[in-house]
Amino acid sequence: MAFAELLGHPDVIEELELRSAVGLLALHGGLEPGTAELALDVATRAHASCYTISQPRDLRVHIPSVDADPQQMPQLAAFLRHVETVVSIHGYYRPLERPQAVLVGGANRSLVTPLATRLRAALPDYVIVDDIEAIPSHMRGLDPRNPVNLATQGGVQLELPHHLRMVRHSPFDRESALHQRHTEVLLRTIVEFIHTLPA
Repeated sequence: MAFAELLGHPDVIEELELRSAVGLLALHGGLEPGTAELALDVATRAHASCYTISQPRDLRVHIPSVDADPQQMPQLAAFLRHVETVVSIHGYYRPLERPQAVLVGGANRSLVTPLATRLRAALPDYVIVDDIEAIPSHMRGLDPRNPVNLATQGGVQLELPHHLRMVRHSPFDRESALHQRHTEVLLRTIVEFIHTLPA
């Protein structure tokens, strides 16, 4: 399935907000729970632009980011024309991994280091991985076709564990309140980072 076909599904929601030249991106909302909500929340707080796709949880369609073709997705194309820098939010699920890790990828390595430094200071309970060789190849966000790299200045890709996507209470997580607090710290840290970028 292509993204254009996915967007034709009646229960899939595509959202676009054009504000500053920094843009938040989440292509797998619903499938990677919390990612679209995080992108929208950060964008609102930072007065940044935002493009998200959210699908119902039971649809479970994963299309690789590299297959998000702006020529077939007019709202994504509008987003990429408007912004200069992208922060792309993704999620992965390894519940037994301890400590949980945040993977900081993307082709603009001049953005990766300062964001990773902020995340290490703000989230000491998590491992922040910005060494590209230590990130699985399919999660590095380096492919030039990936929308995170299609803006003028490229961008940074965050792969977040499920504990840092706790946008609401979960009855299945005994430490849900703690993880919600961690998610709030993550949100504030990304907003602070965006405020250092040209708007």
